[in-house]
Amino acid sequence: METFDFLPVAGERILTILHQPAVARGEGVLMVHAFAEEKLWTGRATTRLARALAGAGLTVLRFDHRGHGDSDRDHHEMRLATLVEDLDAAAARLREAGAETLHLFGFRLGGTLALLRAADLGAASVALVNPPPAGRDYLMKALRSNLTTQLSLYAGVRRDREALLADMRDTGLLNIDGYHVHAELFDELAALDLAASPPAFAGPGLVLSLVRGEGAPADAGSRRVFESALAGHPASRLTVRAHAALWGEQKSFQIGEAALLEPIVDWFAGGWRGGAP
Repeated sequence: METFDFLPVAGERILTILHQPAVARGEGVLMVHAFAEEKLWTGRATTRLARALAGAGLTVLRFDHRGHGDSDRDHHEMRLATLVEDLDAAAARLREAGAETLHLFGFRLGGTLALLRAADLGAASVALVNPPPAGRDYLMKALRSNLTTQLSLYAGVRRDREALLADMRDTGLLNIDGYHVHAELFDELAALDLAASPPAFAGPGLVLSLVRGEGAPADAGSRRVFESALAGHPASRLTVRAHAALWGEQKSFQIGEAALLEPIVDWFAGGWRGGAP
């Protein structure tokens, strides 16, 4: 059963979607979505994954951070504190729904945020898909879309990254894939570095690296997150799967295939305890 509701958070509301299994077993997965436009690109895969997890007996909660989707706030009003506040409120809601054991899942930057909050929320395990280890590198790569748009419109780049960042300091806003990100949030995200400041979470974690071709190694970001934050636990895994890109410009819309769904379902269904993959 899937239930849509609005959860009050600090006088505002965030959209939640609760997926309840036919027979609940007291374990739940909180799904932390990707940032900005990447949330839309990974949206269908997120829904399919939530339903697959519910089919495996897990209670699942999806939600929209404020400034995203159908939750309150405009894009430019997002801050790191509100992203964390939304995540924490959603975790509490999932526990209220019967999840005595809490797990966290995150796509991309959502995975980084989930890992940062896992210890404080008492998560039993985490599973992350291509999480960026450093916020500044992630933001710099995100600016490529702005430059690509300029190339298609003007047959050249009129405002390079340095000029765009200078504009942000003047106006307080930066356009990333059509989302107006406030300079304050930009600086907060840019300061995140999991290698320089490893999170406190000491439990097991799965890092799933989606790559373009069979036999390719894990992407550098996923490997860095795994080695700096999760490799110390004997049950942790760095798993590589060939899968078409779920974020960025796509030739065809990706819904999330078995290469994505199966490792995560297996992990939350019991693999996090250290069983065979």
